[in-house]
Amino acid sequence: MGLNNRVCQNPKYYCRLHRVWLSDGDVKKKRCKEKPDFDMIGVHLCKNLEKKFGE
Repeated sequence: MGLNNRVCQNPKYYCRLHRVWLSDGDVKKKRCKEKPDFDMIGVHLCKNLEKKFGE
């Protein structure tokens, strides 16, 4: 399953927290690689995001 209960067309990442597959576009839309730090100054990669095995 992907975002909004739709089938993900090109799964590249898996979100362990929400248990969904994400494409590159979904990751960019949700800003999973640019999560704000607690101090709201910097950004970090989401810890729950995993790259698909074999890619």
